[in-house]
Amino acid sequence: MKITNKVVYQNLDNLFEASPTFELKNEDKWVIFSDLHMGDGGSTDDFKTNSDLFKTTLERYYLEKEHSLILNGDVEEMQRFSLKKIIKQWAPIYKLFDRFRDETRLIKTIGNHDLELELLKELPFKYDLMESFKFDYKGNHLFFFHGHQASKKFQKHNELIGFTLKYFANPLGIKNYSVAHSSKKQYAIEKRTYHYSAYRKVVSIIGHTHRPLFESLHKVERLKFKIEQLIRDYASDVKHRTAEIISTIKMLKKDLKKYYKQNRDTNYQNYVYNTIFHIPCLFNSGCVIGKRGITCLEIEDGKIRLVHWFDASLNKKYLHKSGYKPEKLEGTDYHRMVLNEETLDYIFTRIKFLT
Repeated sequence: MKITNKVVYQNLDNLFEASPTFELKNEDKWVIFSDLHMGDGGSTDDFKTNSDLFKTTLERYYLEKEHSLILNGDVEEMQRFSLKKIIKQWAPIYKLFDRFRDETRLIKTIGNHDLELELLKELPFKYDLMESFKFDYKGNHLFFFHGHQASKKFQKHNELIGFTLKYFANPLGIKNYSVAHSSKKQYAIEKRTYHYSAYRKVVSIIGHTHRPLFESLHKVERLKFKIEQLIRDYASDVKHRTAEIISTIKMLKKDLKKYYKQNRDTNYQNYVYNTIFHIPCLFNSGCVIGKRGITCLEIEDGKIRLVHWFDASLNKKYLHKSGYKPEKLEGTDYHRMVLNEETLDYIFTRIKFLT
């Protein structure tokens, strides 16, 4: 069968309708991570590098602040490693997951790299495990799924990819290759999810591509929006912080120019922004295995945030530049930085009137 966008949209619609629904209240606190890709602790285990950062973040910040936890797919790298080896290697992480389950709440979705969990008769952990789910926020929906469901080829080739990784890549010490390394595939998945979400008038929260998105915006577009807003602030200078605004604009322009210089494929709007209005209906938590740290989404007090956690001993760029406001986790060299924040009421109001 030829897989078309129409087929993908119908699959997403079926997934949406079958998803269990939970109420989201303003007082609720959630943190969303995806794409841990936990392995056996060896040289090809992508999770290993940021494992202590992730563990410390969960234990010392989110548990202490009583957040509930969403693990949005690809938690275990089962295309490369056996579940038994993964659980043995990362037993302290699973103990933390158990604490969220017992003390607040934990929801775990299935991704394409841990798809085998669906086939197991008995799981070695007791979590709310599902393919997708929805939050109902004042009659509006936030739709959580890993994101591979918007890919045309994952069903055809997922089994073959797993075989190749396990029996060829692992013995040769080759690191994981996935959709996260292919810009063309990333944009195709994001574009389909974006159009489906705008049509449904829902907020979709995915992982899979390893690229953080906030209000459907790629990093380049976020930087442009920030610069435009700061120029408006400078014109009115309502807070009398002109020097800070100038410094921040210069810093953001430098970051934007650097990104364009390093990335040839900068025609992002052709992939996602080909609707009349920009619709803030697509969010992506990024991944836990980033080279510069980990990203996640937070939902708290009726707001949603995109957050970057990083080790300052390895990545000092954010500590001394104007415009960045990292928050140090006491007793560690780890920092939390809010990249974007918006109220859910505003987001759903934009969706309501612009679609």
